[in-house]
Amino acid sequence: MAHKLDIHSDELDSRARDVLREIVIQHVSTGEAVSSRSLSKSGRFNLSPASLRNVMADLEDLGYLQHPHTSAGRVPTDRGYRFFIDYLMHSRSLPRHDREVIDEEVSHTTEIDEVLHLASRLLSRLSDQVGLVFMPTLLQFAIRSMDFVLVAENKIMCVIVGTNGVVVNKIVETRLVFARDELDKISRFISIEFAGLTLDAIRRRLIRMTEEERALHDRMLQRTIALGIEAVNDVTPVEHDLYVEGAESILSKPEFSDAVSLRKTFLALQEKEKLIDIMNSCLAEDGLQILIGGESDFTQIHNFGIVARSYGSHNSRLGIVGIIGPMRMEYARMAPLVNYLGRALSRKIEEEREQP
Repeated sequence: MAHKLDIHSDELDSRARDVLREIVIQHVSTGEAVSSRSLSKSGRFNLSPASLRNVMADLEDLGYLQHPHTSAGRVPTDRGYRFFIDYLMHSRSLPRHDREVIDEEVSHTTEIDEVLHLASRLLSRLSDQVGLVFMPTLLQFAIRSMDFVLVAENKIMCVIVGTNGVVVNKIVETRLVFARDELDKISRFISIEFAGLTLDAIRRRLIRMTEEERALHDRMLQRTIALGIEAVNDVTPVEHDLYVEGAESILSKPEFSDAVSLRKTFLALQEKEKLIDIMNSCLAEDGLQILIGGESDFTQIHNFGIVARSYGSHNSRLGIVGIIGPMRMEYARMAPLVNYLGRALSRKIEEEREQP
């Protein structure tokens, strides 16, 4: 479970804000502890090193900075990062090239597996961090229509269009033989009978229908039920879909450069249940979410930061796109990237939903 730190804008005066902002920016850039001397050399302050040291000491007393044992400088704490993210960070505009890459690639995707793979790869490539895409199990999605198309003697393509606009295509292999006109009738029956229901509800209702008296005497209904059950079982994954791309980017981060930290980090990115828990927490919230350090068990244990955003139609959150990286992450650059990709996927889903 994620719990953001409770930080208020009036906790710091303007001088302390300026010093904290510069320390975060320098630490994110270099990975090193920041000293009063380096702040003075930045030319951003009309203060002596002694005055800067006093401000830094006050920030440390208030819990915004900490003093690593091996350095004379200071680094931001979780509290310092949270204040920076909420009140001091100026998000950059996403570069035109990145926007064009995202728009171009998203425009050519329709099938759900392709969308998930694409988004995680794009995030990793454009951020040089770990890209992550999460989608709850398809059992939770309501359908608008279900169509069956004969592609071979024992192979039928099932095309499911969700009420959220997502299109899922799956090949169903069946021992039964169906004519094309029979598949048209089955498609109409299921689309009319089950429109608006989730795949889980459809599966349960079809199973109950096998026990109804009319199914015992109606051969067409028997075949409809049999094909419907096979189709729903075939398109319904048992687990949530979670795509993680770019774990190798961790290799270039100094926080995880030693063998012990590297192994621990790679194992963390394979802990799907914990990742799914944190993504579900993000899915419950509106807009862009940034989690750092102690704001969740997962980020605290591994010294991670997470930038995430839900995507979907205007009335249904379909899933989460996000970036995982070291807590010392350039949030001002990651936030617009995640936000833009989330919006691009949402627009794509709306377009698919509006198509007849």
